[in-house]
Amino acid sequence: MHSFRLSRLSSWRVYTGLVSHSAVRPHQGAMVEKIIPHPLYSTQNHDYDVALLQLRTPLHFSDTVGAVCLPAEKQDFPRGSQCWVSGWGHTDPSHTHNSDTLQDTVVPLLGTRLCNSSCMYSGALTPRMLCAGYVDGRADACQAPLP
Repeated sequence: MHSFRLSRLSSWRVYTGLVSHSAVRPHQGAMVEKIIPHPLYSTQNHDYDVALLQLRTPLHFSDTVGAVCLPAEKQDFPRGSQCWVSGWGHTDPSHTHNSDTLQDTVVPLLGTRLCNSSCMYSGALTPRMLCAGYVDGRADACQAPLP
């Protein structure tokens, strides 16, 4: 939610209950009334990378649309815990093709010390960030594991 995007608020829409980009129809979805970024968000390291979107109309909950439970402020997430990740990112190594269908998989949480090592993210993770996946890259939110 970078500040340059906040000026184009009228173009923001929230689509819920969909798992395919091709199912999105122009001018459908809930219009965004206001974007409230975290007051401590850092553009340098993306610390506190979370924002609230106030919608013009309420969402209607269903079998495919519901509330997300947020963790407690000081909740501990032990290394090795299994967690779901999802995304529409690149599905090939050349980063030229994005998936039309939402990808999801279960990955283990990795320790912050490992993720901050020089062979991974070189200290980029802050205490408010989680690191999950496989060091060998077998599965992530863009590429589900092979059966």
